[in-house]
Amino acid sequence: MSEFIATLFALFVLNPLQAEIGDRLQGMAAGDVIGAGRACVAAEGPRLLERAQANWGWAAAHAIGVSFGVVDPINLLTGDNADCRRVLALLKQGDGEA
Repeated sequence: MSEFIATLFALFVLNPLQAEIGDRLQGMAAGDVIGAGRACVAAEGPRLLERAQANWGWAAAHAIGVSFGVVDPINLLTGDNADCRRVLALLKQGDGEA
């Protein structure tokens, strides 16, 4: 059952997360930063999948929230990874927060 939850979570959260990062970085960043975005999702994806498998309620809430546009998938990333820190900093600048 946990593999099923992980598959749904990947479909409804991780795929939109990767697309959102790509879309947001497309107009403001060089190719190496887009690569950092991909590396960030590759590093964070297993952590998020593990959390989804351990907490089905969290997974369902976030999958629904991301699907309906209530939850920004970028908020699921942490700054524990150098690539994620770089991407998050750029995204905050692009949103006018920095």
